[in-house]
Amino acid sequence: MSFLKNLSWRYATKKFDGRAVSASDLDSIVEAIHLAPSASGAQPYHVIVASGELKNQLIQSSKQIGKIDASHLFVFCTRTDYPDRAEKQIALVAEIQGTTIEALAGLRTTVDRATLVEPSALRAWAARQTYIALGFALAACAELGVDAAPMEGFSPAEFHSILGLPEYIQPVVIMAVGYRDPADPAQPSMRKKVRFPKEDLFDFRAE
Repeated sequence: MSFLKNLSWRYATKKFDGRAVSASDLDSIVEAIHLAPSASGAQPYHVIVASGELKNQLIQSSKQIGKIDASHLFVFCTRTDYPDRAEKQIALVAEIQGTTIEALAGLRTTVDRATLVEPSALRAWAARQTYIALGFALAACAELGVDAAPMEGFSPAEFHSILGLPEYIQPVVIMAVGYRDPADPAQPSMRKKVRFPKEDLFDFRAE
């Protein structure tokens, strides 16, 4: 299948059949997240890939999610320690690209601006970058033939507590992965995918 056919095949799976996603496919999904673009390459997020009893505990903590027999649960978190973490980023760029920290003046300017951002704005910025990573994860799942369901209907505070995360790392969205149950009424083969017409979503301009 082509990429677009794969995207047409995917849907927000409501009922999984309990089969486990292979380690190699999990590695590919993780790599897609790793390669996702982010502003200035900052990657202001952290992703927990939960399975087993931890996955079950997380799912059971939020009644909004319902019963999900997914293989794994990806917990996408924002991180607001960017001003401090950015120093490591600059050093990493210099090391990998074989240049000096002094030569990265443009990146340094971006980092310095980040230190002046209000905490609420920094959280919102980090969340936007995190959702880009989620998009790449969903696309990777479609390419691999792995079903996935992104969700916000959970308790970030409970997830934060269960996972024992520091204050600067906060859960914002989750993605369950596995394989669709043939009886899932939400799948495209049983219920047509609905999208607004392209004329409503796109406006091509040349003036």
